[in-house]
Amino acid sequence: MSLLEVFDRFKIDIAVTGESGAGKSSLINAFLGLNPDDAGAAPTGAVETTKQATMYQHPNLPQVRLWDLPGMGTPSFGSKSYVKTMNFDLYDMFMVVISERVRENNMLLVDEIEQQKKPYYLIRTKIDNDMRSQKKKKQFSEIHELDQMRQDCKKYLKEKKLDPHVFLVSAIDTQNYELQKLTDTFKDEVSQLRAELFSSFLDKMLHGGWIKARYATNHIQQTRKLQAEDITTLHNMYERTGFGAAKVSVVLQALSHFQLDVAVLGETGSGVSTFVNALIGLENEECGAASVSISNPAMSLGYPDVRFWDISGIEGVMDYSMYEMKQVMNWYDFCIIIVSDWQKARHLKLAKAVEELRKHYLLVQTKVDCHLQTQSELCCDETDILDGLRAQFTQEIQMAKLSEKQIFLINNLDRSDVFETYEENAREAPHFDCPNYCKRIEDIQLGKQKIIC
Repeated sequence: MSLLEVFDRFKIDIAVTGESGAGKSSLINAFLGLNPDDAGAAPTGAVETTKQATMYQHPNLPQVRLWDLPGMGTPSFGSKSYVKTMNFDLYDMFMVVISERVRENNMLLVDEIEQQKKPYYLIRTKIDNDMRSQKKKKQFSEIHELDQMRQDCKKYLKEKKLDPHVFLVSAIDTQNYELQKLTDTFKDEVSQLRAELFSSFLDKMLHGGWIKARYATNHIQQTRKLQAEDITTLHNMYERTGFGAAKVSVVLQALSHFQLDVAVLGETGSGVSTFVNALIGLENEECGAASVSISNPAMSLGYPDVRFWDISGIEGVMDYSMYEMKQVMNWYDFCIIIVSDWQKARHLKLAKAVEELRKHYLLVQTKVDCHLQTQSELCCDETDILDGLRAQFTQEIQMAKLSEKQIFLINNLDRSDVFETYEENAREAPHFDCPNYCKRIEDIQLGKQKIIC
């Protein structure tokens, strides 16, 4: 196991705290994209619903754990003993949730977090309720009212010379106000915080003396940020290589700014541009949609560290010189090979070339919907047709002796349907949900760790 593989397992804990009834649980659900009745959603209601700290896994940030803390200021969790009862030492960052106005309890929480020198956001919720009540004014201005709310939050912070992020959000009207800004800011900052915490832990464990090392190790194990075997691995690596926490910090900082270049390759008319546009969430005719040019990469909000390069017309280069084709592919870190013509088998030659370059790749068969239409006269069940495709593709891949045994079948007309074939003898339902395919793209990003090292 490498150092960066251990880092990839390192967890960070975010506490969502505030007074009872402020909307903490509703905020968590909105933040995670869940409805109140969805499986795994935080319970919400007009009465006290959170009786103990409850962990929720972030769906797109697997190393991030959100903790819904019970509300402050109830008979069960009084203000004076709240911080001690909740054990703020266990958490790395806080979201202090308020509603309607800043109260004394909110500032008590801020003071405690400041004493612990930990980062936090101040989040005012239920803005949609506030706007409805303010709209009754004759001289109502939404911009003015939102500014007044923000200034009210900042007034008490400025008195203490504090300047954290302040967000005005609604857990109900998620498209308006600042929930998206909160989400984007959090994603940008939590990665850097996680790298800093990991580097700080290494510094204490390896260079802080036995007392600091013991305390840091106990804390990591108590909070289950790492398993005992991970800590043993770190000690063994340090004995072998003598790496320092400062060097690790530099590498992790570089990693956070690293861009992974993914080449999407295919023949003319194979649907490369359409596929790239689907990855970045654009229709072909929209502004910013991919064209048959390799001068500019396509960027996706979902994968900010990945640049997708649209490389169509590969037959012109391949038929002229495979050496030139390999030179082109060598510029990129990862390849997605679009399969269009199985008879000419250019995709198999490409895959072989990528393997010779010791790079990773995915095989994607596009326009499966067109194939289903041509087979409709056979009166066969759609599942049987897709199973036939799987068997054919698996056989071709095996005959070519490729290391990649998986191919994705993409429906051009309905991008919510993605089909996947598995390794030989594996059988699954033909419909494969698009988010699971996108998870493979997220897995691609992990490859940048190997590149940096």
